[in-house]
Amino acid sequence: MAVGPRDVSSLVMLTGWDATELQNHKLQDGTTYDAIVSTIGAAVGALNIELTSGLWGSLISFQDFPDVEYRVGSSNGMNEFTEYGRADSQRATTEGHMLPLKAWDRRLGWTWDYLRKARMTQIEADIQDGLKDVRDRWRIRILRRLLQRGDDSGANAGLGSSGYSPGFATTAASTSVDFDPPDNAGTSFDNTHEHYVAIAGGAFTNAVFSDAKAEIREHGHEPTYDFLIGPADETTVKGLSDFTSAPESNLVYGANTTLATLEDTADSIGSYYIGAIHDFNVRVVRGIPQYYGFAYKSYGTLSQRNPLRIQLSKGQGRPTVMAMSDPRAQGSANYPIQSLMLFLEFGVGVADRTNGTARYVNNATWADGTAT
Repeated sequence: MAVGPRDVSSLVMLTGWDATELQNHKLQDGTTYDAIVSTIGAAVGALNIELTSGLWGSLISFQDFPDVEYRVGSSNGMNEFTEYGRADSQRATTEGHMLPLKAWDRRLGWTWDYLRKARMTQIEADIQDGLKDVRDRWRIRILRRLLQRGDDSGANAGLGSSGYSPGFATTAASTSVDFDPPDNAGTSFDNTHEHYVAIAGGAFTNAVFSDAKAEIREHGHEPTYDFLIGPADETTVKGLSDFTSAPESNLVYGANTTLATLEDTADSIGSYYIGAIHDFNVRVVRGIPQYYGFAYKSYGTLSQRNPLRIQLSKGQGRPTVMAMSDPRAQGSANYPIQSLMLFLEFGVGVADRTNGTARYVNNATWADGTAT
């Protein structure tokens, strides 16, 4: 038996103690299942809103069925009225394609014993990591469709054995769903009309934007427009002689300074406007590769006239990421979040094949861009 009061010299590891095990016990914070479920619910709810806002809302609309049908070609005009003669009835020619639908999941793997001893910081990190993967899947599928000229097809793409989901207007040799855009204001088109334009030179120029504007406008889409570029091309575009910068929020400008009426604040996915050129509001979007751009007319958040259409599960009007117990797992009913997964079913296709034109400015031959 030692004599005297206990002081800090007594705070030592004893022979039979395991430091790691003691630390594990110390870090258990009493997290309850209710707290985990509440955290997941709030995070998923915020993500569901994010998938339809900002940039995404300007590009997309939704439906819960697989087919799209639209007018093509020319009409025969009106006939002069006569007292007794009746003109022949006329009907529009239509074409159509399919929208894909695929299910995606993201498993969150926790053992029963881990959940019994878990601390919330690690669980929150796992949840955030899973939500990041959902965001990435959504972003990549949308950007991929903007920069891909060829059709999606077949069961692996969620289109059945013989369905096709084409891109925007392109020559008949590049698609299995030929598209003869409808005549507009005296301008006629045929099925060689091309909206995927490759340009040698290795840089964006003023002419890239003026040409893209003409290509969209000739189909009846009026300014203003949006033009999406990747971060690697931001400096080049800002340096063009016809470009007008957006005001930076932390600067004060003189009375004679001309600025675009845009905010440079990033949206929830980190995309942001940098300025305007030839009736385009130019937006930088992470994930678009260098030398690629996409121009379109947005008709408002989730408007049916926006360029892309997303098919959702039957009965859904908005995309819904679900946090649910994996039905394929053999987990205990007493611990349903042990087999938690994030689930989303959707497919991205084109709604209006005239409302979008892609540019590749590093080669005279088109190559699809790979979104990241």
